[in-house]
Formats: sequence, structure tokens, C-alpha cells
Amino acid sequence: MVRLLDNRALHIAFIVLATGLCFWPGLDSLFLFDDGPNLDALVHIREASLSSPDFREFVLAGQAGPTGRPVSLFTFALQAAAWPGDPAAFKAINLLIHALSAVLVYLCSFRLAMHLRGERHLAAMVASTAALVWALQPVHTSTVLYTVQRMALLSNFFLLLGIYGHVALRLGAVKSDTQRSALLTLSLALTGLLALFSKENAPTLVFYLLVLEYTLLHDIPTGRTLRLWRAACLWLPAVILLLLPLAFLDRLQTDYADYTDFTMVERLLTQARVLWEYLAVLLLPTTGATGIFHDIPVSTSLFSPLATFIAIAAWIGLLALVLYRPGRHRIWLFAVLWFFSGHLVESSVLALELFFHHRNYLAFCGFVFALVYAYHAWLPATLLNPRLRVAIPVLYLLLLASNTARISQLWTQPLYLAERWYEAEPATSRNAEFYAMQLAQYGSEGEQLAAGVLEKTAASTSSFHLLLNLMTLACVNPAVNAPGEPELLAQADALSAENRNLVSPVQQIVRLQQEGNCPVYGEFFLENLIERLAAQSGDYDRGMFQFELARFRSGRGDSAGARALMEQAYANSGDPGVLFTLAVQLINAGDYNQALEYIDRAIADVTTSNNIRTGTRRSKLETLGSMREDVLGFMAGTR
Repeated sequence: MVRLLDNRALHIAFIVLATGLCFWPGLDSLFLFDDGPNLDALVHIREASLSSPDFREFVLAGQAGPTGRPVSLFTFALQAAAWPGDPAAFKAINLLIHALSAVLVYLCSFRLAMHLRGERHLAAMVASTAALVWALQPVHTSTVLYTVQRMALLSNFFLLLGIYGHVALRLGAVKSDTQRSALLTLSLALTGLLALFSKENAPTLVFYLLVLEYTLLHDIPTGRTLRLWRAACLWLPAVILLLLPLAFLDRLQTDYADYTDFTMVERLLTQARVLWEYLAVLLLPTTGATGIFHDIPVSTSLFSPLATFIAIAAWIGLLALVLYRPGRHRIWLFAVLWFFSGHLVESSVLALELFFHHRNYLAFCGFVFALVYAYHAWLPATLLNPRLRVAIPVLYLLLLASNTARISQLWTQPLYLAERWYEAEPATSRNAEFYAMQLAQYGSEGEQLAAGVLEKTAASTSSFHLLLNLMTLACVNPAVNAPGEPELLAQADALSAENRNLVSPVQQIVRLQQEGNCPVYGEFFLENLIERLAAQSGDYDRGMFQFELARFRSGRGDSAGARALMEQAYANSGDPGVLFTLAVQLINAGDYNQALEYIDRAIADVTTSNNIRTGTRRSKLETLGSMREDVLGFMAGTR
């Protein structure tokens, strides 16, 4: 019986089964939020094969991050036939990756527990419990069931693979240090590159490995060859990565000015509080904080709010505690440093959003292992009777499993999911927007309820995006209290960085107005509003707003003014779609020579540019080529 309980194959099978059962109810849920913008081009893939130009373009032309994330996009491209009608197919692959990651957590934990204590039964208990505690966290639902988070799942899977390879090579029998160093280098390079081209948090791998080397693996005899390897392959990249932001400080400051409503210092101060909130979700799992979006007040100084100082002091105190006699406290030192390593990229100086739970996906593992190991290895046998000793982790795992399964089921019911997220964090504007969007699908009464949600949250958050959604509802439902024009213009003038990216809702309102479906707002007011929004926007958004203004002028017969604005729109946005529209207008006006000039510019732009925001390069070139042939035909006919 003991041998059966210690059977690692049985443990792995149970971990995969339990993980699958808990997340399975959510597979039949909808695509959400960024799924469309990132995956819409899948419709142009005619054959899921490397020989297909559309397949290769989708994989190699990604814009989700600096690397393009081709490994992640490759896995999506293989499923092109399932887009957009079969979300479950995409989410099943996400779940498979998560389950395989849980297996790697198990294997790493088993190796490390065996190294620390050398008792196979104890190592099996620690590894299986740690893997299940990590895999069944309710907060992982927003990573597993949000389709595009496959990028984070894949990157962390390869990081775990690299970590397991490192642990196995350091603890396994290899003939020589030279051979071991070569294999360690191969493992680090291969898994690191695969992780990097899945998502850009891959540099954390060297920090994870350094933490392992100087905590749990510090007592392994290390010869000169391995010390040199550690210096060249771990310490040198780590130092370069830590100093790299200094070389791009001007660029970072520009990013903060253009895309955020806080400074770099304010972000770093805020992260001290954010990291405690992340940890609290692990230690006290609930079903409330499992949504995708979370707005958190910015720390404007060390004492504003006071929780900032308390959070920083608590982290310093915790570090001092684990650094005091590190040999005695090395498992806790491992947990703390591992947690910090996991957040070095996304919770440090980059101008990213302040809070996302998926950033904890791998960072949680250190504390999970430390807590589980301490429970099984250090808890005195006299403190709990054997049955209670087993019952406590079992009951905890059942709690995690039931919460995760319940939340997963909610993902298949968008209205109730949105309501849960909104009730948990009503001051988060995107939660309010998602909830309002779901309510608005239920007729006039639903639209009025949605308007109430938008109005309430917009008042408390100063979110202009919510006001634009409220304007849209007011266009289509006379019972909705429309935001006043003076209020809208005043808020547009005071627009903050975090309220940018407003192009899509503005375009929707303009479309409704031009179709005669928005009697509340007139054309000249919308022009005035868009001009003010353009003045407060970054280059791309400014260009898109100028494009909308050009359409107003074109509708009034001001062709010259419309063309001048479209030229400005193209200069700011770099979007070849603007040139396409200009060419269409010129064709309609009979100015074929100039239309041909704009078509040729658009073809050159699409051929060389990576700014393909919708569709594929091939489909755009086909459309432009067909248009060019039509223009040449018109010209031949008029001659």
C-alpha cells in the first residue's frame, strides 16, 4: 500500500485528472476582450501548415510584444479551423498546458524535497500536495480560461521546463562538470528562447536559477568549471538585465508619459502594496478576486497612502528575517527570493499596468513549496494526530477545487461572471464596462441597468471610456440619461493617460450618428469632442481621430480639407488603411492618377511595414492589387 501511495506515475495521473476536472466546466466559455484583436487574423489562414503564406505571416507578424511571440502564435495558427466558432478547442489546449506545468511543479518539488530530506515517502507527499495546491488555485481561472493568456501559460511552461532541467542536471549523475555545464547551457538556452518567444517575461529564468543555486542547492559540491558556468551563464545575464533599464531610461520615461497616469517612482512604490495583495490571494484563496481587471490606487509618495510605508517596511522586515542565519532559514529565503524573481520583469520599472493576477502564475510556486514542505517535514508529530495531519491538506485542497470548479462554471455564464467581478471590485472601470455590456444584451431594461452601472462607476473613477459607452447607450435608448455636452467637453480637455485608447467607442458613436441612429448628439458637437480627444492622444490614436474628422469633412463636401486631414492621420498613425480610404475617395471623384499614387504608397507600406493591425499582409495586398487593376481599367476606358 505504501509503495502504491508513493507511485509517482499515479501521483502525476491524479494531478492531471484533478486539474482537468476543476477547469473543465469553463472550457465552453466565450472569447473575451483581447482574444479578438490578437486572433482575428486566423480567419485568413487557409491551411494550417508551414507551407501556407498566411500561416507563416500570422506566426511571424505578431505585435503583442517586442518579440512578436511566434511560439505562442504558432500554437494558435495550428487551431485556425476552430476560429471563431469553437472557443472550447482553444481553452482545452490552455488547460493541457496548465496540467503539464503542474506535472513539472510536481517533478521539481519531488527532486528538491528528496535533496532536502532524502525520504521518498515525504518527498512524494510534498510534491503531490505542492503541485495540487499550485494547480488548483482559483486565481488561475483567468489565466487558463482567457484564451490569449496561452502566451503566459506557454512562457511559464518553458520556464518550468528549464527549471526542472537545471534541478535534474544539478542533482543527477553526470560524468564530468564539463559535460554537466554543457547540458546546463543547452537547457538554459533552449527553454529560455522558447519562453522568450512565447512571452517576454522569460528573463526571469536566470533569476529563478540563481535563487535555487544559492538556497536549496547551495550545499551541492561545485567545482571550478561549474562556478565559471554560473558566473558566465547566470550572473552575467542577471547583471546585464538589471542594468539594462538604465540604457533605455529616456524611452521608459517617454512610455510613462504617453501610456500611464503615474510615474516610474509611483509605480515602484505601488508595487510594494500590490505584491502583498498577490500573496494574500495565495494564502487566503477566495472566489472574489479572480477577475481579469483590477484597479488599485497609486502610491504618490512613501506615506500616501500610509499602506505604502507599511508594505515596504513589512517586505524589508521579512527579508531581514530570512537573511538572518540564511542556512537555518534557507527554505523561507528561497520562497521570498523566488517570489521577487517572478516579478522582476512585470512588477518593476516597465510602464505596464499596475496589477494582473497572471503575473503570479509561476511566482507562487516558491511559497507553495516552502509552506507545504514545512507542514510535512517540520510539523512535530505530537502536535496533530495522523488522521488530522492528513485531513487538513485534503480539506484545503477540496476547498480550492470546489472554488475553482465553481468559478470555471461561471465563465460559461457571462452575465453572472461579469456581475461577480463587478461586485468584488465595483471601482474597477473595466469590470463595470464588462458588466454593462452583458446587461445591455437584455433589451431596453437591460440597457437602462447598464447605464446605471456606467454612470455610477464613471462618477467615482473619472473614466471617460465609461462615458463614451454611456453615450452609445443614450444614442440607441431614449430612456437613458445622456451625459451632458459641456461635461463631456470639459472631461475631454482634462483627459488622463490611463483614459486613452478611446478610438473604438468614438468610432461606434460616429457610425450611429451618421446612420441617423443617434439623435442625442449632433455632428458639430462630435467634431468638437473628437478634436479635443485628438489633442490629448498619442500618435496612433490622434491619427485615427483625425481620420474620423476627415470623414465628417468629406460628408460635407470639403474634399480638400478631408484629404489634408487624412494625410495628417496617416503621418500620425502609419496605418495603410488611411491610404486605402483616400484612394477610394479619389476614385469616386474621378482623380485616377492621384488614386493610383495612394494605392502604390499603400502597397509599399503593407509590403514593408509591421503595422498590420487587422487582416493579413497577403489579403491586404490582394485587395490593393485588385483596386489598382480597376483604376488602370478606368484610366484606359477614359482615354
